[in-house]
This record gives sequence, structure tokens and C-alpha cells, in this order.
Amino acid sequence: MLRAAAVVNDEVVSVLDVKMRLRLTVMSSGLKDTPELRQRVMRRVLRNLIDERLQAQEAKRLDIAVSDKDVDDALNQLARQNKMPLKRFLSYLQQQGVLVEALRDQVRAQLTWQALVARRLRPSVQITDEEVNEVAEQVRADSGSMLWQISEIVLTSDGQTTDDEIRRNAERLLQQLRAGAKFGALARQFSESATAPRGGDVGWVNAAQLPEEIAAALTAMKPGTVSGPIRSLDGYHIVLLRKQRQSTAGEVILDLNQVFFPIPEGAADAARQQVMAAAAEARGKLNGCQDIDATARALGAPGSGNLGTVKLSELPSAAREAVTRLPIGQPSEPVVTPTGVNVLVVCARKEKGIDRARIKRQLSDERLSMASRRFMRDLRRNANVDVRI
Repeated sequence: MLRAAAVVNDEVVSVLDVKMRLRLTVMSSGLKDTPELRQRVMRRVLRNLIDERLQAQEAKRLDIAVSDKDVDDALNQLARQNKMPLKRFLSYLQQQGVLVEALRDQVRAQLTWQALVARRLRPSVQITDEEVNEVAEQVRADSGSMLWQISEIVLTSDGQTTDDEIRRNAERLLQQLRAGAKFGALARQFSESATAPRGGDVGWVNAAQLPEEIAAALTAMKPGTVSGPIRSLDGYHIVLLRKQRQSTAGEVILDLNQVFFPIPEGAADAARQQVMAAAAEARGKLNGCQDIDATARALGAPGSGNLGTVKLSELPSAAREAVTRLPIGQPSEPVVTPTGVNVLVVCARKEKGIDRARIKRQLSDERLSMASRRFMRDLRRNANVDVRI
């Protein structure tokens, strides 16, 4: 059992390591343990163990280490996900013939790789406001289109495995899923996307945020179904459609305040100019939303204050134009209406269906995932790996 299954830069991956990881993979998948299943997943398991050795070696070179407490916390989280106390969860593993240390090794490897990626790669992944704006603009344009809540498993080339082999691996995973395997478990074990640690969860996306091949597949799917393997520039994808709904993105909701200066009916031009001058003076004195009421009282401007929550689309055209791109807390130019002059202040802006933080996170995950795959390919390319089984 302690003989070498592979040697990775003079470090051994033992046959016992492979056997324990196989048991762990089969157990977590929810599939029946058969010799055929073990044979199907063994090569993939061995590749993962080799990658983990390479990652650990690089982490050691960079003096990156994961504490025992971090590993314990992750194990506690796994136990909660399996709805068991930790002690019972670990006892269950042992009953299934899995050494607890094998699971600890896998968890430590995953945490170490995440720490390495965070230090080495994440600082180079910068998402600009313009990139977020571009996606947000596309989401607005697609208002009324379909949104999908999806999970993914992504298999990519390591520079050594042929495209046909990767496709066949993806097909085997798809067969296992259709035979009852747990999607999240297989994603954690086999997916090479940045979403793998969270079971492949991508979240809510629309067609603009996906490769067109995946969007086309989702269009023909029903919630609860799995599709794949889907070829894209990134590799082969297996996609689980969890839910779908129609987008209502684009409606802008404002928390709006104003200082209002009435113009007496029939007022002469000189009187109108005085009102405009007073409004311009008030604008110069405003310093955010907190000053609205005090400024209105000091200037004797009745009808001023909080207008509540309003839809941008329902404002008169002049007011809508004044506040559409107005920064939060900054007073607008005076807006003339038939009854007076308004100085408007946007105290909060929410765009229905547009979560800029989520868009930025998704863009960052995608870019980080690509950077991680390139980095992993470099580690493999520069390694001396001798597979012996």
C-alpha cells in the first residue's frame, strides 16, 4: 500500500493515498461503490493528488501554510453540510474505510491552494468600474430575458491530457450525475473552476454573462436537469440548472430629497430670477442629504424635504435628466417646473436586478479561474512526474 503510485518532484503519492481518496470520492458522490466506478474515477483521482503535491510544493516555496485550526474549522463545516456533529461524521468516515487523515490531507490541500491563489494571483486580478458597467448595461438591455441559477463542473486541458480524454472524463461525470451522484460533491472533487470550493455554485446569470454555447444549452433545459458536456473556449462544462425566472432588471429606484422654491403665479421675470438665484444659493450651501431639512428651514423653503422612494422613470423629464447620473449626496442644478424651482439630492440609488457587487465578484472569479488554470499548467509543465500505476 505504501508503494508509489506516482513520484512528483521526488515526493511520493502512495497507492494508499490513491485508495483513500478513491473511497472518499465514491462515498461523497452518493454512488454505489463498484469496481467499475473506481476504475472510471481512479485516473482523475490520481491526477488530483499529483496536482495537490505540486500545489503544496509551490506553497512551501512561498512559505504559505495552513494552520490546524483552519483545517478543523473546514472539517466542522463539512460535518454541518452533512447534518452531523463532527465526531459522528469522522466516525462515519472510518466505518466506510476512509482514514480521517486522508480527509484532513484533502482539506488542507484545498485550503493551501486557495491561500496560494489569494496571495500569488488575486492581487493581479483587477476588475474596473467600466467592466462592471459594461455587464450592467447588457443586463439592462436584456431586461425581460431569462435568468438562470446554475451550478457548474468545468474540466480543462492540463497540456498532457488529450481533448478526447477530457471529453470522456466529462461524459463519465455526467453519467454518474444521472445515476444519482451529488452535483456539489463531484464539483468539489473534480471541477477546475473557481466555483469548485462552493460545490460549483455560480448563482444567477443571464445569457450575456455566459459563453454562448452554455447559454444555448440552458435555453433548452428545465429546472432540475443537467446538461453536458458543453465545449467552450475554457474546456468542457457540465451545467445544472437549478432555477429560472424572467429578468426585471433596469428599474432605478431613488431615495430623493429636494429643496423647493415656489414661483408665485403670474410673477414677473425679475421675481423669477430672484427665485432662481435663491435656489442656486441653496445649492451651494447643501452638503449631502443631512443638510436638506436645516437648509430648507433656514431659507424658508416650504415643500422641501424627503420625497420618499420614487421610480426614476416616473419623474418629470427635467427632473429625471437632472438626477440620472447625479452622484449620491450631491445637489443637482436647479430644475425649473411650472410651479417653482427644485434642487434635488439623491440619497440612495438602487437598480432593480443589478447587483454590482455580484457582477464584480463573478468577473473576478472568472478571471481568477483562468489565471489559476494557467498557473497550474505551468506547475505541471515544469514538474518531473513519474506515474507508476
